This record gives sequence, structure tokens and C-alpha cells, in this order.
Amino acid sequence: MLPVRPFAFALLPLWALTACGETPGMDATSDPALEAAPYPDILPQNALPKAPKGRLTENSEAELEARGARLQNRAKNL
Repeated sequence: MLPVRPFAFALLPLWALTACGETPGMDATSDPALEAAPYPDILPQNALPKAPKGRLTENSEAELEARGARLQNRAKNL
């Protein structure tokens, strides 16, 4: 088994070299229209859109089980 310390010292220069390279194409993703666009307004909390209410109710579990049973019966009939 290779000792850890020499292995780490061997990888350190290689890891440092990867930080020296330029990432190609990073400036190509810049859109001038996006850069010129204004920042959105900051809204107070009461003006923010409301999150939709949950669709689950007290009867949701029974409804899902009944629907599953109906689908099973339908599959058997096919």
C-alpha cells in the first residue's frame, strides 16, 4: 500500500495546476440583454404570491385507497 503523505505531496502540484487554467467559454454565456436588465423590485411580504394550499385532506388516504382498488378492478377486467 502506498503511503498517504508522499501520495498527497505528489497530487498537490497537479491539483494546483488545474486551478491555473482558464475555463473556456465562460464569457460566451453572457447575454447583453440580461446584463442590461434592471433588478426586480423588492416586495413586502404581504405582496408576495401566496403558496398554494395543500391538496391533502383528512379523507385523502381513504380516497387514494378507493382509487387504487378501482384501478386494480379495472386492470383485472382488461
